[in-house]
Parts: sequence; structure tokens; C-alpha cells
Amino acid sequence: MTDRDRKRESGDILEHMPLEEIRIEDIRYMEPPEEWTPELHEREPYVPPVLIEEIDSHGEEEDLYTSGPGRFSLLAHHRSFWRTRAKGHLSIKALVVRSSVHITLAHQSITNCTEEALLFEGLLRNELVENRSRLSDMLGYSRARITQILNLLKLPVEIRGKLLLTDDISEFQLRPLVRITEPDQQMEAFGKLIEGKLTGRQMALFASGKQEDEPVEAPVEKAPDLEEMISDAPDLGKTEERPVSPAPPIPEKRRPTVAESGASPVANTRRIAQTLAKLGSLRDPGWEMKARQMALGEVDIMLLRGISMLRSGLYEQAIEMLEIVIENDSGMAPAYFFIGRAFNLTGNHEAAEGYLRTALELVPDHPDYIVELAIVLEKLKRHSEASSFYKRAGAIRKKQVESGE
Repeated sequence: MTDRDRKRESGDILEHMPLEEIRIEDIRYMEPPEEWTPELHEREPYVPPVLIEEIDSHGEEEDLYTSGPGRFSLLAHHRSFWRTRAKGHLSIKALVVRSSVHITLAHQSITNCTEEALLFEGLLRNELVENRSRLSDMLGYSRARITQILNLLKLPVEIRGKLLLTDDISEFQLRPLVRITEPDQQMEAFGKLIEGKLTGRQMALFASGKQEDEPVEAPVEKAPDLEEMISDAPDLGKTEERPVSPAPPIPEKRRPTVAESGASPVANTRRIAQTLAKLGSLRDPGWEMKARQMALGEVDIMLLRGISMLRSGLYEQAIEMLEIVIENDSGMAPAYFFIGRAFNLTGNHEAAEGYLRTALELVPDHPDYIVELAIVLEKLKRHSEASSFYKRAGAIRKKQVESGE
């Protein structure tokens, strides 16, 4: 479920939340940022806080909370809790997560990415779910997606507290921030995000020291058509797994990944397309040997493995592999495109739309990405939108032909 879907449905599930009366002094919580006042969110609808009962009140969760010695920890809807506490109330009605039913209700009510991370961490820490794999199955997320969300808890307390004040910042926008190791640079990047409402792509550019308006070199040669490369993917039910040959040693001198080289998403997409043109269908078991002889980096190899799985009809495995690629390189636009393609082929068109739009955010004028999104929108019965994207792709292709690209 996307963030937009959860926002739409969160109000509908509130009446089904089984609430318990919990004393404020029994709750561990994160103190609000200094700039917070009850008046900031007084017009927001009140959503009952989500709590979890700790199996060990002095365990590893200490760095996640700044106040309260109690046996319950606050996971979600901090603003509601802060407002109640500021009014001097001694207790609060809250959803205490105790079972899988509560997990579903709690997750559907959350629209803040940091609170989603706190929920996941609390469930795993208190063994309400066995592991990340079980949690991903329960929520319909990939395991890599669970990891990406949990990574938000690596951010310092100061930033996490400020993120609890708004639901308008996504995990994708914050992903480059998590990778910054210098505290001063991290705070500067966060300030830019808050002030400018930067997109995920803009955040990635900022984190790498680039600017949004930095010119991108013109393509030297036409990039191969990605859509044509995967148009012969087999139907579901007609696939067969082939043994994967052992991977040869990695050459000492390999090509750097985008994160290492600082290449733009556009240049990176062109490079991957040219690589695919040289390697062919990726159905030949020897493709990985050839790829390593080309001195490709490990992220590139993982991307190619995902594409190979996709072309062999192993859609779920392809999605998992490509999610790992994104976790390692958030600017890898082809990974988003091929995940979108995989979801499209398996009928999960809502998920496909989200990934394809992210690919287009990174590479706005890629006709293959645009066409794939148009196909998905058509399947979602959003014909007017689909038509506009088809026209946009056609105009771009015409311009490429006229310019000789």
C-alpha cells in the first residue's frame, strides 16, 4: 500500500481500533522538538496513539526514546500524544499492539515514515513478528523495503523528532540523508529538505554535491530501447529455473557504481542500456562471466541479475533483487523501471505506478519509462492520463529521430 493509500484509508479504520486506557507515566516516548507547540497541530484530526508493551523496559530501545520509564513505548501518532500530555491529562486511550490484527490496524493508521519505522522496529524488538521476512509477508512489502524504512532510525534523534512534525516527507526523500556520515553535512542536507521540500532525486544530488540545474552531457549515441529488450519476457506459468553458474572472481579494477562515480541518473541509465545491448537477453548462463569481464561493479551485477530473473519470468525474485539494488544506490533509475515492469506483469498495477513514477522522477524524458507508465494507467482505467503519457512519449521519440539521437 502506498503512502497516499494509507492516508486515504487511515480515517476509515479509526472506528475499528480497540483502545485501552493507559497512564501517561507508563509510556516511554520521544520528547517533541523545541519548536513544537500544541497550537501547531490543533486543527489536525486526533488519532489515538499506537503503543507496544515492552518485554524488556531497559533493552536496546533506549536510544529511540528520550522520556518515560514505563513499560509501554510510543510508536505512532506522537502529535496526538504530545497534545494530550500538554493538556495535563493523566491517561490516554491508545491502541496497544498485541496481535497480528492490531499490527494491520496500526500500520493502516500511520502516514508518517518515521513512525512506520518505529512500528517495524518495535514489532521486531518485542518479537510480535519473528523476523523481517515475516513482516514483509504480513504487510505486502519486500524485505528490502522493510530494511529501507528501518534505516530511518539511523538518523539522529534531533532529525527524527523534527520528522514527527510532518507527514509530507517520504522515506525515499530521506534515503540519501541516511547515507551521509558527517553530522554537519547531514543537518545541512536536512535543512535543505525542510526548506525546499526537495524530491528524492534532488536530495540524492545534494548529498552527492551536485546541483539540480547542473547540465547533463548530451548523449553520444542513441540508448537502446529498454522496452524492446524485455518485450519477449515469458508468460507466468511458462518459466523454468535454470542453475546459476558460480560467479567468477571480481576483477581488481571494476567500474564504480553511481554512488561512487557521481554519475547522474540520466547518464547511468544510458550506460546500463548500452551494457544490456552488449550482453543480449541475459538468458545465457554465461552472461555474468561476460559482465564481470566488462569490469562492472557489484550493484550493476545485481541489477543485471534482477533483469535476468525478470526475463525468465521469476518476477518475485526479480523484485527482491532489484529492491536490494535500490537500497545500495537510490539513483539507479533502471531498477525502479524494471520493478515497475515486474509489478505490471504480475497485475499489481498500483505498485507498478509508484515505481515507474520514481523512475521518471530520476529520468524525466525516458520514452520507455513513460510508455510503461501509460500502459499501467490504462490498465487502471485512467485513460485520460494514459493518453497524455502516450503522446508525451511519442513527441520525445519524434524529437530523437529528428535530432539523430
